[in-house]
Amino acid sequence: MKAWNFQVLMLVQAMLGAVTPNFRMVVLSCEVDVWVIRFYLEKNIEDDTAEIEDIICQYAAYQDSSLQCKSEILVGNENLPSFSEGNRAVYRRKE
Repeated sequence: MKAWNFQVLMLVQAMLGAVTPNFRMVVLSCEVDVWVIRFYLEKNIEDDTAEIEDIICQYAAYQDSSLQCKSEILVGNENLPSFSEGNRAVYRRKE
């Protein structure tokens, strides 16, 4: 639980000022010792993709060198997925 709380806090800090109205949801999960950050965007906007790269860079800067993480960008208007126990929504806009 302590590791999860730390990772959520670091991701929130990295996202400060970077989230635009195009961001629908950001989810953090841990899959076999790799932290996965999924960004759900409404549209494929180049500026938002650049913001995501900055978020990941900042998030990694808060970590020690042993952190393994990856990010995924999912674009569309489909229904947002529900969560399993291994996922945490760090951001979700009102829809």
